[in-house]
Amino acid sequence: MTEIKDLYTKRVIDNRNVKMIDAIKELLGKADVHSLDIAVGYFYLSGLLLIKDEFIRFMMEQQGHFNILMGNETNHATQQLLAANDGKEEYFEQLPEIINQDTMAVSDTAFLRQVGQWINQHRIEVKVYTGEANYFHAKSYLFCHSAEGLDGYALVGSSNFSRNGLEGNTELNVMSRDTFPVLKEWFDTIWQSGEVEPYDEKLIAAIEQKVPALANERSYQTVAETYHDYATLFGVPYADLNADLPWVKMLYPHQQSGVVEISDKLNTFGTAVLSDGVGLGKTRTTAGIIRQGLDQGTIHQVLLIADSKLVTQWVEEMATVGVHENCFQQMTRQRFTLLKKPELDLLAKQYDMIVIDEAHLGFKSRKAKAYAHLQYVFEASDEKIKGLLLTATPWNNSREDVLNLGSLFLSIDRIPSDRKYRDIFQFGNNGKAIRELANDNEAFNQFWDDLFLQRTRKTYGGKSVEYAKREFPVIEIPYEPRKNQLFGENFERISGLNFAYMDPMRYVGDSRNQVGVDRLKMILLKRADSSWRAYHDSLTSIVNKLEKLSSQLDGIQHSTKQAPDLRTFLANAYKLDAYNEQKLGGLREAFYGQDPDDGLDDTESSDLLPSEERSNQQKRRYFNRISAQVQSVNEHTAKRAVARMSQDTAQDLTILKPLLRDLESAYANRDEKLEGVKQYLLKELSLGRKVIVVSSFKTTAEYYFTQLKRMPEFNKDKIGLITGGDAANFIGGQEVSRKEILDRFSPRSKNRVDLIDSPKEINLLIGTDTISAGQNLQDAQVIMNLDLPYNPMILEQRIGRIDRPRDVSKTKSIYVYTFPVYQTIDAELKMSERLDKKMEGVMEDTQFDNAVLPNAEYMNFLKQAKATKGNAVQKMLDDTVQKTVVKAGLSSEKHSEQYQIANRRMYDAKIEPIVRTKEPVIPKVSFASGAVHGVAVLQLTFNDVNQALLAKKNIVVDLTNVDNDSVTNGEQQLHDALNTGIDGTSKLNESTAKLSVSKLDAVFRQVLEREVAKYNQAMRQSEGAIGALKDRVAEQTAKAIEESVRNSANRTMIMNKIQEAGLTPKFIGKLTQNIRTIDQDSPLYEDVVEISRDVNLFWLNFSYYADQFDLGNIELTGKRQLSRMDVRLADSSQSKYELLLANVKI
Repeated sequence: MTEIKDLYTKRVIDNRNVKMIDAIKELLGKADVHSLDIAVGYFYLSGLLLIKDEFIRFMMEQQGHFNILMGNETNHATQQLLAANDGKEEYFEQLPEIINQDTMAVSDTAFLRQVGQWINQHRIEVKVYTGEANYFHAKSYLFCHSAEGLDGYALVGSSNFSRNGLEGNTELNVMSRDTFPVLKEWFDTIWQSGEVEPYDEKLIAAIEQKVPALANERSYQTVAETYHDYATLFGVPYADLNADLPWVKMLYPHQQSGVVEISDKLNTFGTAVLSDGVGLGKTRTTAGIIRQGLDQGTIHQVLLIADSKLVTQWVEEMATVGVHENCFQQMTRQRFTLLKKPELDLLAKQYDMIVIDEAHLGFKSRKAKAYAHLQYVFEASDEKIKGLLLTATPWNNSREDVLNLGSLFLSIDRIPSDRKYRDIFQFGNNGKAIRELANDNEAFNQFWDDLFLQRTRKTYGGKSVEYAKREFPVIEIPYEPRKNQLFGENFERISGLNFAYMDPMRYVGDSRNQVGVDRLKMILLKRADSSWRAYHDSLTSIVNKLEKLSSQLDGIQHSTKQAPDLRTFLANAYKLDAYNEQKLGGLREAFYGQDPDDGLDDTESSDLLPSEERSNQQKRRYFNRISAQVQSVNEHTAKRAVARMSQDTAQDLTILKPLLRDLESAYANRDEKLEGVKQYLLKELSLGRKVIVVSSFKTTAEYYFTQLKRMPEFNKDKIGLITGGDAANFIGGQEVSRKEILDRFSPRSKNRVDLIDSPKEINLLIGTDTISAGQNLQDAQVIMNLDLPYNPMILEQRIGRIDRPRDVSKTKSIYVYTFPVYQTIDAELKMSERLDKKMEGVMEDTQFDNAVLPNAEYMNFLKQAKATKGNAVQKMLDDTVQKTVVKAGLSSEKHSEQYQIANRRMYDAKIEPIVRTKEPVIPKVSFASGAVHGVAVLQLTFNDVNQALLAKKNIVVDLTNVDNDSVTNGEQQLHDALNTGIDGTSKLNESTAKLSVSKLDAVFRQVLEREVAKYNQAMRQSEGAIGALKDRVAEQTAKAIEESVRNSANRTMIMNKIQEAGLTPKFIGKLTQNIRTIDQDSPLYEDVVEISRDVNLFWLNFSYYADQFDLGNIELTGKRQLSRMDVRLADSSQSKYELLLANVKI
């Protein structure tokens, strides 16, 4: 019985343990084998029948090539003939007859006809040895990876290509890879020598005797040729990491491909955004990218901006792939934001790459200080620093988020000239350009495809990465009646609260919104859902604040003049004295550490970043506005405001104090939720599963930790608590570091072999969401959620700590517990619906960044929670993750594993030579049957009404659906058609084939009309975008300057001004181009407005304006020269299509 595994272990093929026929089938079936060279004493065509299915697949799917070198050894009768005549001449005279007899014995005429066609196509070539040696006694089978034959498998020994040699006789053959190159060289030497003669024609003659129709058959282009042409158009080189390197072995296959793809983007564009979903291991992938860059010498020093809690995690991940700590420095976003300008200048010189972890926090908005700081560093480096941003959530229902992230380190010089988004960025990398780009589908798709890589567990779909199944147990806790009553009354009680101490200015003027108040109400409901202790502590804190406020208001009301006291109260509430004393309106000394007495006017203006100047102005305006409102309070307004605040405060206390008493009374003896969590904890721990218990609130986490470690059923020394950085983290009663707790809880994922099964290993971890960012804790199988965050992405991040790629044969499922209080869910739903209109704008702006406002997915969960239970949680997560996936049109297909597979096949086919059909019936067209779709590729030429060329474009067309198709789908259809191709007129009548092709003209013209309409729509959109990007005032100002230059009366004055500034006349042209990039978002806009009113001001203060509008003061890529975009429309009657290839389904 054949044991094919022995082929790779023992490598002996003797037709006893391993049969030669099975070895040939095994190696012929390898996808990377494209050529088979055999040298045997005699070749029997009938022997191909033994491997018929594998051989057909090899020839059709793998576009195989088969070379046969046969000798002068045959059966016993032939040997006697050779011996008696002592010569080969008579043997070769009789060889055709021997071949004929073998061929006539083949009963499968369809297969024989197919072999004949392949011989006609020169995909099967046969030569016979005619050299001086008595016999050609070789027995070798070479399975080549490519036509060059540099690598492959060799079977060498005693087996001829006959039934007995392949499975009947006891033979002795061996498999080798080491000897393949020299054996291939030996084969090629003889094949190309004068010792052999072609035998194709005689073999064809023998086949035609058996299949007479073959002689008159005409050939169509094969599907393999069409596939090769398709691959030539769309296949692009791909790179693989060296799998033999130790650090590469530490990466999953999808991480390896991520390293290659992101590295290519960084080298091409200078920036990239890795947006893989939670659980795909962005940290490890990034470590691999850095290691690759260090090895290739493209980077040397890296700055990593990441959360302080992940410092150790990053060090460990870097070490896993061999990146030493001296190659990178870590810094928190908060610290980076506080850096002074000289320190930012130093960063620009010190680092050649910056990595931003969790980039959606602080870097999706251009208004954020951290964003402005990085813009400055990038500019100060002369746009040489590479930027890699990491985020699982680049998409917040807003393309502007994507564009802001991707353009942070983007230099226009690196954007290929054929990219549409380059034209828009030439008007400035600013908010206005981003908004216009967001509305241009084609430009946005190009931008996304060039700079982003996003894969999720579903969109990646790789067989090489397996995940355990997610189970969602929902535990319904039975509460006693008075607690249910408390939960049921929560909405009415909480919704009536006013929190007068929050933003008290709203009592002075009615125009201020109450978003902060509404947020606090939502938080209170969420804390009630989390634990009674968290709810109780919050209510107690609020009562204390209200009592303090009540006392202050009583004092004001007893004053003879309430206005001065209220103004003092408000100034203290908004800390206006602190603003004034620290000059936070200017913020100069805070940013530079100056002594306040130094004086603002004595500081060089060059010390301040443009973003700081804008920020200072905004803070100053805020300070002035609030100060003005406070000072405007008169006696009448004060009395009214104080009375309202006092009334609301009293009302709140009337609600909250009884609520606190009821809560304390209800939970005096029993906490049913704690008991339920305990029950299922003991169950999971008894099954040997590690458990993470997580809450949004520190109070809840600490409460459960304190209660559980007191219970005799639990070993307190096996319970860990993490609620922040390295402070207040415990195992049992001992305070330990965050790293030690994580190592002891998940030693396998942390590579802490010394802790596995040791007394120090723990099995229960309690904490807040601080443990949810970037940690791999897949030693655990269970996560218990004491509450659900309003932002479901936080829940996804919690699950992502344990839902990592793993061996699913050992861990088939992970378990995500929830403990809903349905009365609280009802209260949350009512509150959310009541606040929906007021919060709508805020929710849209903070959907993924704000954890205290419920988004649409959480709202849907609230509505479905009772009915569908665990399914509601799963659907909420699926919907949330799906919303983070950018819909970037067809271009986003390149992020999928399906595209990677397709491209690999295409490029492998592209670099292999193809044997062409001689004089096919219909050039460029092949035919296939079966379930496949027809596919065509057209080259469209867009011409204007005057037949002038505008553009050319290749598109893939699905002929079955008459619609545009993706490169991936087109490749799959063609690849599937390789097995069902129709390559001759015996299978498809020539007139039928030509009629099918003639009908395609109408289809292609329909496609052309549609594409011309799309092209013109895009041109109109671009024309509108250009108009929108050009600020009208800036354009008028630039033109006014240019006209004044052309005025001969100004020539002497202008030349004098230019010379005084030490400049040349050419500088004026650059200056006006720069002015055109300035819009209302720029701090220089006021200067532009002044010049527009009187162009003489420009020349009067030329040195000042020349400096202001120089490249150094124009932000980002707006510095570059503008080029004129061609927005002419295409004419459908003048535009044309050319068929590049087609595979027609019959």
